[in-house]
Amino acid sequence: MIKDLNEKKLFKGIGTVLLYFFLSIVYQIPFIFLIEKKNFSEPLAILIVYILLAITFVAIYHKDLKKDLKDFKKNYKKILLTTLKYWLIGFVIMIVCNNLIALLPIKGVENQASNESMFKQAPMIEAIMVILFAPLVEEIVYRLSFKRFTSYKWLFTIVTGLIFAFVHVMTSIGSVRDLIMLIYLIPYGALGCAFGYAYFKNDNIYGTMVFHSLHNLISILELILIGGILKWVKNQKRLELINTL
Repeated sequence: MIKDLNEKKLFKGIGTVLLYFFLSIVYQIPFIFLIEKKNFSEPLAILIVYILLAITFVAIYHKDLKKDLKDFKKNYKKILLTTLKYWLIGFVIMIVCNNLIALLPIKGVENQASNESMFKQAPMIEAIMVILFAPLVEEIVYRLSFKRFTSYKWLFTIVTGLIFAFVHVMTSIGSVRDLIMLIYLIPYGALGCAFGYAYFKNDNIYGTMVFHSLHNLISILELILIGGILKWVKNQKRLELINTL
């Protein structure tokens, strides 16, 4: 048995993750019929669901958030610099791993494909969701809710990092043949562990919220850049075709 393990706080964190999934389904129910009848856009529905999730979890953890906000106002430089350091490490590892995995005959994770699809449909709505509301909700659910379940920093880092990673990968696993997708636990786990370690060091959730938001902003800018390059290439090919006629 692990010493210094607070089972109550561990179960609180697990319960928060389960509540997140339950509410994600419940909050979507009113929109299912509207989306099927094409009376409501799916991206807008998902944004509203995230807003409701944000309101719910901010209400549940308002005391911790209020306490951390006071500390953040006093020590924001230290908190941000510490988080920046570990985020950069996780970010570099994530990029390297993703590029190595891209060399293998493995499809991308469903989570990423879904985000790209949503961005094509409604770029502004997707940007608002992933830059503002997703980091707020995910940092509360996957990090703040597990606060002080152990004093062992590496145990906290690995547990919260792997939960964060698994949630982002699990939608890609539909059968035994898809278990190969678990390889994506490495890049997502690197980022999750980086945030978990930074949160443990700072004992303040706002540092990871800020850099989680920044990370998602970079992902959005990458989609815009790639989309612009692909559009330019298509236009060039079209011009070449016209010139040959």
